[in-house]
Amino acid sequence: MKQEVKNKVGLGGLTGLIVGGTIGSGIFALPATLTAGANPEGILIGWTIVAIGMFSLAGVYRNLTLQQPKIDDGIHGWSKNLFGDMGGFIANYGHGIGDAIGNASYLTVIFSALGGFSFLQIFGNGTTWPSIIGASILLWIVTGLVLKGIKTSTVMNNITTIAKGIPIAMFIILAILNFSPHTFLAHFASTNVFDVATNHWMHVSIFDQSKSVLLSAMWTLIGIESGTIFATRAKKLSDVAKATNLGAMFVIVLLVGTSVLSLGLLAPNQISKLHDPSVAGLMENMVGPWGGWLIYICLIVSVVGALIAWVNLCSEQLRVAGRGGSGSKWLAELNEAEAPKNALLVTTGLTQVLMIIAGLYSAGYAVLLKFSTSMAIVPYFFASLYALKSVICGIGFKDLPTYKRITSAIYAVLATAFTLFMIFGAGLRYLLLGAIIWMTGFGFFYQGKKEKGQRLSKVEWLWWGVIAVMALAGILGLLTGTLQIK
Repeated sequence: MKQEVKNKVGLGGLTGLIVGGTIGSGIFALPATLTAGANPEGILIGWTIVAIGMFSLAGVYRNLTLQQPKIDDGIHGWSKNLFGDMGGFIANYGHGIGDAIGNASYLTVIFSALGGFSFLQIFGNGTTWPSIIGASILLWIVTGLVLKGIKTSTVMNNITTIAKGIPIAMFIILAILNFSPHTFLAHFASTNVFDVATNHWMHVSIFDQSKSVLLSAMWTLIGIESGTIFATRAKKLSDVAKATNLGAMFVIVLLVGTSVLSLGLLAPNQISKLHDPSVAGLMENMVGPWGGWLIYICLIVSVVGALIAWVNLCSEQLRVAGRGGSGSKWLAELNEAEAPKNALLVTTGLTQVLMIIAGLYSAGYAVLLKFSTSMAIVPYFFASLYALKSVICGIGFKDLPTYKRITSAIYAVLATAFTLFMIFGAGLRYLLLGAIIWMTGFGFFYQGKKEKGQRLSKVEWLWWGVIAVMALAGILGLLTGTLQIK
């Protein structure tokens, strides 16, 4: 079995994977997604919290990568060092399957964008059966590209990253030129939010508005950790740290610029009524119909590029779990092009199933993205906790000056507080749904222990029992309707 890779990725490729994996569908749908639950003040507060949290997480990833180079598999290694095999497996398997759910949301929004063209209305909001069939075909084409190896998929990702950056920059420049301070301030601190679903106004406190921003805003930043996920394929670990910094700064500027500037173009209630992707409607409002067409085309190119990156990401996370001994070695098997063939089969297969479920229940983009985001919060929390433990115990600081330990402590404390707040913001329903996902990986974990000649410890059996009870509660909640995703 071939486990290790020879073809390594440099700084440019790692940065491209971060930007390509992060800037996908989210940026184009963000204005309407945020204004659906908040006005400008709540959105700005929410973005401030998310930006501080994500820069803190990026700092945690960078510091751990540089200070503890012996751990070369990022979140998996840090979680394993904190909570043993089970911690490493839950972190990477859960995150990988969460990203597979994200792939389903990407496919949904691609065909929702196609449905925005008058002659392609058959695709509707991306959950009609023509959409599901088209999305399934696209999913397996992208999987085929990824099976050709990291070099092929990285080149494709870099090309689409450049292609989508130009129209986004155009939108930001036009939004600056058309920005109206009066429009921005008219509803700035209002506690009245328009509910598109009920077509009524409702009272929402500024705190609740900012909380509603968190999951949606954080979704658009999922992928900043991509460099650490591909650390085992990096030419130098120092490139992982540099790429994380560069990617985080570039992504934050684009996301915040797009979402905040849109608030000076139309009132929040008007933005929230726009067809996804809402940036297309805003562009059309500024320059006419051709602007909307440009964004629809750009979104399709953008999301296909992000899909390539994310199909890579989710399978790589399962591969790393197998490589690191937390899961079955079967997950770590590579083909001749050094692509994780078995892990790809698992993640793409799950995405396919989710697309069918989305069609049956008309579960659109917003539902899938929130579920995907909630699956990433736990591994982020594990990484933050390990950074905190490292600071307290002095792990990796032997030959470093004191100020390095202090700055690392600040990043670790902020990241831990942020991820805890995000878990609170996501709510119990997403943890129960997450438990269902974790349980699907029990067989891989059990086989991994067996391959090492080990048995599950009493503590591991206890935790799997807790997860099983949570998963059962989640399944019963879905069947009875007491647990709803919205």
